Amino acid sequence: MEQKGTSSTESGINIGTRFEARLALVPVVMELVAAQMRHAGAEPDAVLRAELILEELFRNSVLHGYGGDSDKPVWVAAHATGFCYEDEAPAFNPLAERRAAQEPNPDLPIEDQPIGGAGLLLIKDMARSADYQRSHGRNRLFFEV
Repeated sequence: MEQKGTSSTESGINIGTRFEARLALVPVVMELVAAQMRHAGAEPDAVLRAELILEELFRNSVLHGYGGDSDKPVWVAAHATGFCYEDEAPAFNPLAERRAAQEPNPDLPIEDQPIGGAGLLLIKDMARSADYQRSHGRNRLFFEV
């Protein structure tokens, strides 16, 4: 089963539902966050922004953080204004500044763009605010959308 319960920080804050890191679960994770946000009263455009960010994060955890589908964990929890995302992949802050050569050049046509980097821009640009922490071997991201 894809949902594996909850995780808690040392401070007792609920981190969310645990999923296995499998690409096939992207739609399931996105629907859970959308449903949680709608239930909490989120605006429709905030839900859409959260889904876009979440899809990029989850795919990157699976493909780059864990090196492919695995039973390794990803936790997600949402509220009316955003969501929390956590994994145990190697430390990586998608919000950190990158060299300009790593990011897409808006002046180039899509077919001439280097592969990679656009998702990091999407994550930063779609959120109203975002915060990254590395704690107890986990990447933790908090997004307000």
